[in-house]
Amino acid sequence: MKKLEADLGVSLFSRTAHGLELTDEGVTLASHVDAGLQRIGEGIELVTRRKTNVRVALVPMFASRLVSANMSRLQQSCPDIEVILLNHNNTFVDFDDPRAFADFGIQWGKGNWSNVDAIKLWDERLVAVCSPEYRDRVTIEVPRDVERCRLLHVDDKRMWAEWMAGCGTALRTDQPSMMLEDRHFQLSATINGLGISLFAKWLVQGELTSGALVNPFGQSYPTDFSYYLVTPKGPPLSPGARRVRDWFLTLSVEAI
Repeated sequence: MKKLEADLGVSLFSRTAHGLELTDEGVTLASHVDAGLQRIGEGIELVTRRKTNVRVALVPMFASRLVSANMSRLQQSCPDIEVILLNHNNTFVDFDDPRAFADFGIQWGKGNWSNVDAIKLWDERLVAVCSPEYRDRVTIEVPRDVERCRLLHVDDKRMWAEWMAGCGTALRTDQPSMMLEDRHFQLSATINGLGISLFAKWLVQGELTSGALVNPFGQSYPTDFSYYLVTPKGPPLSPGARRVRDWFLTLSVEAI
């Protein structure tokens, strides 16, 4: 304290028979120090209370059909985390640096990506669907009838090629087709009678129940394609990102 007084060139305390008492200069300095400490405390509280940001890359239809209905549960499970949902058209694993875009994501495919760790969420079953009007107009009764159909897709017909091979038929070289930007557009085009589509059954169950779409073959089919939770390889996820990732894994067990 004597050094502080020497540095300041003022006396902060006076020595009396009862001990030390603050001088006027000491009272002034003490009030400013108290105010400064209070501001520091407020700053520390703001920093420690600030929510952790976790970025999740989602394909649009997965987000709208499953995640959006469960967002309140996510907020209740992770109230201290700001979850940022980012859209990608099934391109997350194709980014040069996926981690720069999101901490982890949901990707449709076969899980054979070298730059991410992939966890399959569930085994999918596909259904071929079209509008009732399109079924009747083209006369779709057996899988081979698909050879006369316009194939709607988002993935350069890879799923269609595998499905048709599994049904004992094949893509024609002049097969009519239409590639849509994402599955929402594909669904709308299918409902509006532009062609026939393959969808994961759970994604279009509502439209099948309502009659907006029909399954002309009355069955579903196994597939190697599925939704995966993918984490870019590299540094481990933050504690907050691990909590959100685990929530998505739990949701996948409960949802389907």
